[in-house]
Amino acid sequence: MLLTWQWLDTPIQWSKELSDTLYECSGGIINMLIWLYKWIMLEYIDSKSKGKIETIDKKFIVRVNNKHFKQLKGAIDIVNQARTEELEDERILTIAEEEKNKYQMPESNISNMVYESKMMTKVIDLVREIYVEFDSDSIGRATRMVLEEDVNHRLKPHEVAKQVIAILNEEPVKPKRKATRRTPASKNICDYITDDN
Repeated sequence: MLLTWQWLDTPIQWSKELSDTLYECSGGIINMLIWLYKWIMLEYIDSKSKGKIETIDKKFIVRVNNKHFKQLKGAIDIVNQARTEELEDERILTIAEEEKNKYQMPESNISNMVYESKMMTKVIDLVREIYVEFDSDSIGRATRMVLEEDVNHRLKPHEVAKQVIAILNEEPVKPKRKATRRTPASKNICDYITDDN
C-alpha cells in the first residue's frame, strides 16, 4: 500500500530485501515506517535536483535512516530485539503446547494417586496409634505393597492396616476367603424338596 505513492522516475519494485530493510529500520512501527518512507522520497527528489541519480536499495534506505533517525536507532533496536524475543517466546509456547500431551498424566493415574494418598494417610494414622515403633516411611512402603495388590480399591482402611501390620511384623498375610456360590449337583428342584419340611 505504501508503494502506491512514489515520486520516482522508475517505480520501486517490492522485494524481500526491501521489506526486511524497512522493517529493520522502522522496527515495524507504522508511524516510523511512514516517516522513513517520506524521507526516502524527499532525499531521492533532493538528490535528483542536484543532478545525482540514486537507486533506492538497502544502502540508500539505511543511509536515509541514519541521517534522519540516528537518535532513534537505540530505541528501534530495543523494539526489534523485543519483537524477536516475543516471536521466540511464541514459538517456544507453541512447541510446549504441542509437547504438553506427551507429558500430561492420564486422569486414571491422578485418581489412583489421590486414592493412594488418602488411604496412606488413614493407614499411617491407624497403625501409628497402636505401633509407635514403626516410622511413617516403613508404613508407607508396606501400604504401597498392599495397595498394589488391591487394583480395584476394594479394601477398607482398617483391612489395609491389618495387612500392613502383618507385613511390618513379618507375619504371613492370610488371604481373605472369597465367598463362593454353591451350585446344586442336580438341576432338578425336586431333589432339594423333602417331605420333612
